[in-house]
Amino acid sequence: MIKMWGKSLIIIILALGFASILVLTGLIFTIAAFTPGKTYRLIIGVPLLAAGLGIVIYALKPEPKILTISVKWDPSGKIITEELKCPYCNAPLPPPKPGADIIKCPYCGKTIKITEEPIW
Repeated sequence: MIKMWGKSLIIIILALGFASILVLTGLIFTIAAFTPGKTYRLIIGVPLLAAGLGIVIYALKPEPKILTISVKWDPSGKIITEELKCPYCNAPLPPPKPGADIIKCPYCGKTIKITEEPIW
């Protein structure tokens, strides 16, 4: 299937064909409205022109491109996991939430600040 501006070419051709019919009919009604006593045709012609031009703009408007960025991180060296223990009651602590730097001990109720020490 041939695509243009992110849309099917058949859909664009059909939309532009229908829009051209609306624009031409709107032009005929708008021009005919300038004859004496026939100004009511302007009420029909202007919306037809607006609808036709709106369809043209919508059909030719490109769709936004969605970019997907994948980041893979491989830590250098070994990863050592440790069980976190409360320094006050020596009970196991739950894993910290991402971005959190404070854990509350569920047993003694003390709050413990987590700091990450660099490995140099």
